[in-house]
Amino acid sequence: MSTGTGRPDRILVVGCHGGVGRAVLALLQHSEPGRHLREGAEEILLLDAGPPVAPVELEAATLLPPATIGSGEDLAALVREHRITKVIDLSSVDTVDCTRACDTLGTHFLCTSVEEWPGRGSIPTDEAIARLLPPRRPALGNAAHLVGSGANPGLVNALVFAALDAFAERAGVDPTPEALDLHSVLITEEDTTVDGSDPGDPDVFPMTWSPFHCLEELYEPRAFAAEHGSVIGLGHRPTERWYRARCGDHIIDGMAVPHEETVTLATRMPGIEIGFIYRIPPAARAALAAHPERDVADAWKTRRLCPPWTTDISGQDRVGVLLCSRRFGELWMGFETDVELGLRYGTNATQLQVAAGVLAGWAQLGRRTGIHFVEDLDCNAVLEVAGAVLGAPVVVYDPDAPPQMLTDRAVTPVGSASLSDAP
Repeated sequence: MSTGTGRPDRILVVGCHGGVGRAVLALLQHSEPGRHLREGAEEILLLDAGPPVAPVELEAATLLPPATIGSGEDLAALVREHRITKVIDLSSVDTVDCTRACDTLGTHFLCTSVEEWPGRGSIPTDEAIARLLPPRRPALGNAAHLVGSGANPGLVNALVFAALDAFAERAGVDPTPEALDLHSVLITEEDTTVDGSDPGDPDVFPMTWSPFHCLEELYEPRAFAAEHGSVIGLGHRPTERWYRARCGDHIIDGMAVPHEETVTLATRMPGIEIGFIYRIPPAARAALAAHPERDVADAWKTRRLCPPWTTDISGQDRVGVLLCSRRFGELWMGFETDVELGLRYGTNATQLQVAAGVLAGWAQLGRRTGIHFVEDLDCNAVLEVAGAVLGAPVVVYDPDAPPQMLTDRAVTPVGSASLSDAP
């Protein structure tokens, strides 16, 4: 497969030993979309800052010696040395610095979320994504830089546009936000993963993806929704209030968590409120409820609910989008992924969803230039690749749902029922 510049694809996967990295390697080895990407590459090189916690298995891949990327120039040196045409970043390198470094060399770049250099202080999500949106977006035009190609951000961005079609078909109108009279689009996620070997220590925060990054999101200074590409603060931190919304065939109570896709989607859908409601796993909710005094990620010991750290897990991760109309009720579309399916690939449900989003974006990497997001791709093709791994998206339609803005969905005021008490 060519990069679009006539050069054969030489891939560098950064962060290959993390939870997402291991899931991506498993899909490259054992799934049909992964096989297609492998066969299209001249060589795949794997890099991480440390040794693997378990053996890495990927045919025709080269594991490089451990190395830390601490600057754009560090990445550029690797790209030059190994003649890399595409960087797949599954770590936490700075998005702005590394897209600039890659663009100078004509190398495509994909990451699962906007990131800053680790250890230099975290900045709130709205400030982080603002670095990639006008008027601050770097003017890059020599290569493709796909930001946020995981599950959310990533698959949910594509689901919004597929859900427009599904909603319009049921409502008998054109598949546009205006014809559907949409007022809100909510990304909703419920993670029911439990670990049978977990001793239940309330001093430890367990999570199905990076526990530290999850805590950083939950402890951001303000929960928000987005509209017209700008954020609208909800007047509290994410951990201080519950919101109720549909997630598949369930009604969940979750936190309004700052996420970059709410902002990028709001730039594409003017006048529509975009938010993310997240119900974290039961043990994680219990840990937060046991320590309301903690408000920084560094205050916690953490535990990963994912192989190879644990395999005694069960449950499901349900993630999708809820389109809310003033006239036609609500429609939810998303993926319902059993942990059992994740375990077949040596991962969990959450990481499998992210890895499917990585492969779906990777399959289109190079078709656009400059910084862009999943909603700028062929969204049907994104979901086709993801569906080959996760199965077809589920659709739930409620024509009688009343119109509710995000603030109308608040069910637990600040300072009342604890996180562990919500149904």
